[in-house]
Amino acid sequence: MNTQAPVRYIPPSVGDVARLAGVSPATVSRAFNAPERLVPETLERVRRAAQQLGYQPYGLARSLRCRRSMVLGIVMPSLRYAYYAGTLELLQSLLAREGYTLLLSSANHDPRAELDGVRALMAQGVDGVILFGRPLHDESAPLLARRGVPHLRCWSALPEEPSVAFDHQAAMAGVVEHLVGLGHKRLALVVPFRALADRFRGRLTAVREALARHGLALPTEAVVEDGGLDLSAGREAWRALHQRGQRPSAVVCSNDLIAAGVILECRAAGMQVPRDVSVTGYNDSALASAFEPAITSVDTPVDLHAQAVARAMLAALREGQPFPLLRLPTQLHVRGSTGPAR
Repeated sequence: MNTQAPVRYIPPSVGDVARLAGVSPATVSRAFNAPERLVPETLERVRRAAQQLGYQPYGLARSLRCRRSMVLGIVMPSLRYAYYAGTLELLQSLLAREGYTLLLSSANHDPRAELDGVRALMAQGVDGVILFGRPLHDESAPLLARRGVPHLRCWSALPEEPSVAFDHQAAMAGVVEHLVGLGHKRLALVVPFRALADRFRGRLTAVREALARHGLALPTEAVVEDGGLDLSAGREAWRALHQRGQRPSAVVCSNDLIAAGVILECRAAGMQVPRDVSVTGYNDSALASAFEPAITSVDTPVDLHAQAVARAMLAALREGQPFPLLRLPTQLHVRGSTGPAR
């Protein structure tokens, strides 16, 4: 019979971290409560020591000292799209390094669900809220403003709205310029505005304005806006265009999955890409470069986006900095899915 008493686990203390890092306990405390007050070398030494020992600061005591909950909220339009989920995962990781927990609300592209999510996050006493994408409900941001909750919009935003976002309209105009430069005059656009609850349709405006600069037009029948976000939606979009009597020489798609679906349906119809029709995607996912032919796509880097959002939110909470009006750069990667018009 084993009568040995169980060994009690004693968690590492601030003093243990301080001794291993070669700093004072006060410096360890600052590393977790006010990291901006430490030089980067010291901050990194403390963090390495804490990680090595498995030290975890007591969050409740820290939040009481700071008079903060150390919790942020994020309202996502959906989690079904890999780009959104990837951005959320990186944001959560970046903010966790700074001691913040991220609470999620997914609206599933429903305006009422977005507003309900904002209310639920405020009820949790979050320090700030990240609004992902253009507004679904007109009251979401004003409600946060009235309650004095710091909030930052990201990914896409209205023209003069403080935010960290990509200029999707400029990116779409760049796609049009690329295709027109290849001699394409008959374009089609596949963007599921209805599924996205996108009331503003800025990308449609951008495409039409870019074409108009070359004396070209985008017929209403050449716009497919009632589909989904996946590969099958691309296949259905190509069939819909043909049922409407449209024979575009190039198709502009709102993501790489849709573009891949268009290519597959063209292939099934006996057409070759890009010999018979050119196709472009968006977000430059791993699929874009792996597909055959590789898809010409607009790169909207997940890491650049998430890092800029985290920096802006932390600067506002810790230093009282105003939220920026920051437009992140995009880049068109030209690949085998686009070629000269016949």
